[in-house]
Amino acid sequence: MDFLKDLLQQISEKTRSATAEVEKRLQELKEKLDQDKDGKPDLVEKALQEAKKALEEAKARLAELDQDKDGVPDKLKELSEKAAQAAEAAKAKAEEAARLLKERLGKRDSQA
Repeated sequence: MDFLKDLLQQISEKTRSATAEVEKRLQELKEKLDQDKDGKPDLVEKALQEAKKALEEAKARLAELDQDKDGVPDKLKELSEKAAQAAEAAKAKAEEAARLLKERLGKRDSQA
C-alpha cells in the first residue's frame, strides 16, 4: 500500500512540476508576443493597424471616384447610363425590325 501511495505522490509531484513548466513557458511566449506589455499580441495589433490603414485608403479612393458624393462611383454611374441608353436603342431597333418584318409579311400575304 505504501508503494502505491509513494508512486501516486511521485506522479502528483511530476504533474505539478510539468504544469508549472508549461505555465512558465506559456508566460514567456506571451511576453515574447507582447513586447509593449499592453496585453495584446504585437502581431495582432500590427495587422489591425494595417487593416485600418487599408480601409482609410479605400475610403479615400472611393471619395476620389465619387465626386458628387452619392455613394456610387461617377464612372460606374456613367457606364450604367451608357448601358441603359444602348439597351434602349437596341430595343427600339428590335421593335422597328419587328414592325418592318410584319409589314413585309403582311404585303406577301396580300400578294399571294
